[in-house]
Parts: sequence; C-alpha cells; structure tokens
Amino acid sequence: MKKKSTVFRILGSMFLLLFSICIFPIKASADIGAKPSIYIKLVNAPENCYVALLDDWNNEDAPYNTELRDFDPEKETIDEYLENFSYERWTYFASFWVNNYYKPNEKNEVTFDYDVPDPFRILVIDEAGPVQVSEVFDRREFNASITYDYAANTITEHYVGKSLSRIAQVLGYYLLTLVFEWIVFLLFKLPRNKRNIISFLVVNAITNIPYNIFKVYFLSRAGWPGLFIAGFLEIIIMIFEAIVYSFALVTDKGEPGPRCFFYGIVANIFSVFMGIVLVIPFYMIVDFIHETFLH
Repeated sequence: MKKKSTVFRILGSMFLLLFSICIFPIKASADIGAKPSIYIKLVNAPENCYVALLDDWNNEDAPYNTELRDFDPEKETIDEYLENFSYERWTYFASFWVNNYYKPNEKNEVTFDYDVPDPFRILVIDEAGPVQVSEVFDRREFNASITYDYAANTITEHYVGKSLSRIAQVLGYYLLTLVFEWIVFLLFKLPRNKRNIISFLVVNAITNIPYNIFKVYFLSRAGWPGLFIAGFLEIIIMIFEAIVYSFALVTDKGEPGPRCFFYGIVANIFSVFMGIVLVIPFYMIVDFIHETFLH
C-alpha cells in the first residue's frame, strides 16, 4: 500500500508540473510561428556569384522586361542592381532587415530562411556581370531542399528522404507511447491477459497514430501555437482513452473498475511528461547534428 501511494505521489507531481506549465503565463513574441526555408545546392555555377530569390506577388506595377540586364560592377552595387531588378514582373525578394542575397559557401550551398516566396525563381549574379534566372518553381516541402543546376537551368527538390523520415517519426512516437504507457500499466498491476493487451494496443493505435501523423505533418510547422494545439489534443486523447479503458480493460477481479479509468488518465500524463523530458531534447540534438554536420 505504501509503495502504491508513493507511485501516485510521483505521478501526481508530474501532473502538477504539466498543469503549472499550462496555466502560468510565459513571455512570448508575436512572431512565434514556424518559418519556412529553402536550402539550395548549386551545381555548375560561376565561381564568384551571388544568389537571390525572386517573387511575383503584388508586382502588377513592375515593368514587364523580357530581357535580362547584366550586372555592371563598375557602375552599380549588388544592392542597387537588385533594387531595380525586374524580369517578367518578377522582382527581388527582399527581407525587412537584412540583405536577402548570399554568396555560396565552400560547398556551393545557400540557405534562405525566416521568410521565403512560393512560388519562386532563383537569380544568380556572376560578379563578372552575367545574370541568370531559373524557371518558376513551386516548392513541395515547408523546409525545402533543392539542387539548382546552373548549366541546365533546372531545379530539383529532394523530398523522398524527408517522407521516410516522417514515417519513421510517426512510428517512433507511437512505439515510445506504448513503452511509456506500458510502464504505467505495470505499475497499476492490471492483468496482462489477452483482452487487456489487445485493448491497450488498439486504443493507442486509434488515438496516437492519427495524432502523430497530424503532429509530424502539420503541427511541426506551427511553432509555439502548435504546442498549444498539441496540448489540447493530448487532453482530448486522455479523456477518450480513460473512458474507453473504463470498460475495455479489466482488473484482477475479471471486470472493469475505476482503476481502469484512472490508468488512462495517469498513463497519458506520464507519456506526455516523458515526451517533454526525453523526446524533445533528443530531437533537438538530432536537428543540431543534422544542421551542423550533415546538411
């Protein structure tokens, strides 16, 4: 009895921690959404060049030039050239506070982030003067990774690996949820019979697989607002699972009982807590390694 009381006190502390995170105000910025990005790998590009993106949004008043004017380094700067650039009413996509054009790094890579146009065109300016504009391209990914072949003037987006990564994330989240909630299942000393195990697996599949698909494919783009949406959905799932478990699971007496309902509540709280403690830092480390060493 004392051991069970200790377990409930620990789980109760976790619940209070999560509750406190939800109710106490935090300092937030108005600009809290996830930001799209475009990573460009240049192939066959000039050795010394600048890369910028073009946008056609709200450019009705821009001159419709069908000929590209070369850059003249003796008469103008890159900023001056871009400020007056117009090609088929596509103009330079400028950021509000920084120059949104870059020289490729030693690996011929350029990354545009925070805000990017869609659709877009790539503008490559050779320091010697020649200028080239790509065809119009609609990116498929929120954080797009593309290769631009300067010689062929073609853009190729790479998303197969990302699709496989998302599938792996959905399955990984589901399996971790099973592990965390199974730990609580054992702590509640519910019978490990066929009925309970099937109910445990089916209920988690019904709730967690669709939720994780939504989380990975959509909420991952929402930034901090996505966390609030995720928290709301977690509460809905917790209530749903607790109600279903209250008649789907059985205790050692062979019939459903209040312990089955409370198991659904505690199991979900524990799963969310472990997700915060373990999973989020893990993915932060993975993203850091990817961006720093593998990108």
